[in-house]
This record gives sequence, C-alpha cells and structure tokens, in this order.
Amino acid sequence: MSDHRILNVPVVFADRFYMSPKALNEIAHLGGYTVAVAIDSGDLAEKIGGSSFVRVIVSEYVPLNDAVLKRAPALKGVIAYGAGYDHIDVEAMKSKGVMVCNCRGQNSQAVAELTFGLVLCLLRKIHQTDPWVREGEWAKAGRALPEWTSGRELWRKTLGVIGMGQIGARVVRIAKGFDMRVIGYDPFLNPDHYGRLGVEPVALAELISRSDVVTSHLPLTPDTERLIDSRMLASAKPGMILVNTSRGKIVDEEALINVLQTGRIGGAALDVFAVEPLPSGHPLTVMDNVVLSPHMGAMTQEAGDRLSDAVARQARDILEGRLPEYLIC
Repeated sequence: MSDHRILNVPVVFADRFYMSPKALNEIAHLGGYTVAVAIDSGDLAEKIGGSSFVRVIVSEYVPLNDAVLKRAPALKGVIAYGAGYDHIDVEAMKSKGVMVCNCRGQNSQAVAELTFGLVLCLLRKIHQTDPWVREGEWAKAGRALPEWTSGRELWRKTLGVIGMGQIGARVVRIAKGFDMRVIGYDPFLNPDHYGRLGVEPVALAELISRSDVVTSHLPLTPDTERLIDSRMLASAKPGMILVNTSRGKIVDEEALINVLQTGRIGGAALDVFAVEPLPSGHPLTVMDNVVLSPHMGAMTQEAGDRLSDAVARQARDILEGRLPEYLIC
C-alpha cells in the first residue's frame, strides 16, 4: 500500500484508516489501490498529479475539494469513510458530476455503545478511580472508600437525545435498558419516528433544561455548528452531563469550558473536539469532571469490517457505472 502506484490505480485512500484484508482484496481485483497518506487537500492533489487513472477517492478526514478535483480529471466518485462528510465539498463535486457517498450506519452501534461507555465512566468516576487504584491509594485508604468515589446512576434519569438518526435511535434503545426517560430533538426527522422509538419530541431549549444527560448525534452542517452555545448551556439543568460523540464544532467549546469551570453543569464526556487532535495543555485536559477519548467512536473491529465492506461495495458500484448504496449526491 505504498504511494508509488498512485498514478496508475483507480482507487486512492486519501488517509490511513482500517480496511479489512477481504475488502482490500476485492478492491485490488477492481484494478488496484494505494494509500496517499496525505496531510491535506493540497498534498493529496499534488500526489494525484493529474492522473487519468484515479477514479475513486476514499477519505476519512482529508478535505476533498476543488484543489483535488483539478488534479483528478477522471474522478467518478468520492467515499467518506464513516457517516460524516463535512470534509467533502459536496457542491464542488456535484458541479463536476462526481458522485459523493458515505458509509452511514456501519459504525452506528459502535458509536452508540461508546456514548454509554463515556457517560458511565464519568458518572461512576472510573476515570479517577482507575489511576487511584493503580497508584496504590486504595491500599492506603483501606476498605472505607473516600466520599469522592461515590457516583451517580442512570436509572430513571432523563436522557435528551439530539439527533435521532441511526446512532441516536440505537442510543435510545440502550437507554431503555437503564429505564431512562428519553426526550428528543431532531430538526431533520419525520415526527412519526419519535413515536416508533418511544421518545417524547421537544424543542432543543426544553431538552437542555429538562435532561440529566444530553447526548449529541447530529451531522455538522452550517445550521448545526455551535448549535449548543452559551445561551443553551446557561439554561441547562443543574448537574447536567453533556456527551458528544458526533462532531466537536456542534458545541461551542469555549462556552462549554466556562460552564464546566463554574460548575453550571456536572460534567462532559467527549469523543470529538473543535480542533483534532486535541492540543496539548487544552483546558479540557485538566478537568476532573470531563472524560476524553480520541475520536474513536467508530473504532471497533466489527465496525471496521462493516465500513471496509461498504467502501469496497461502493467503489465497485462507482467503477462499474452504478449508483452507490449510500449516495448523497
């Protein structure tokens, strides 16, 4: 998977991500592939270099835009590795007749499970007790645990789900196992969907003010950027926990830091951030009421295999002149 073949293969992986041996073998039989390991769109465009062989580009994070289009004259389609495609200039692709698709649904279970893993870690203070035990502090304290180790339960709490698509719907089903009351907000959703999931539909402001735990599962668009802002956070129920496993820029990060520092909300469990990787010394990294993970929601073996298969299927469809399964435009 070196980049010396980048000019004479039909499929280019813009960045490095997991692909199963089975999926790679299928793509190899379509004419071959290479991994560009590009640092940005300019680097990717330079590596493609005007090749007339490159017809499909797969990207997880590298932006796909006009700069890439200009250097890939034979491009037929681009595939977002995952559900999010905010790194793809959809209008630019559409203007050149290039198909855009993603792999929605393939990582939904993985992200939904991590959502609860993060919130349970925060509520039960696992992120604090684990190093405390490893450092020998439990042995020093004895059987009578210090008061700070006492956490909180999810049972019969109110969960507010922002975004009721495939991930949000799975989060709802898991929440029912904790006997949680679930309220939801989704600006894109057919109202009938709420009833099928057993969720009470509410306005966003009401969801923030009523929920013990709020979790975001919306795509990043101009309308959803900083949707959870200082005004929304100021109206939060005291002690509220905010979970974000969608996109970092949906939350106004500065406003979130402020309400965490002042104790206006109880804590945050975050897998995504406004800038990734999260810079060293960032204020969120020194807060005890925050649990952090490195945008790993989709990182399970099972989700990786499903994503790989979806990429291979859609690459085949594009190369053979069919509409891909998860076509966006």
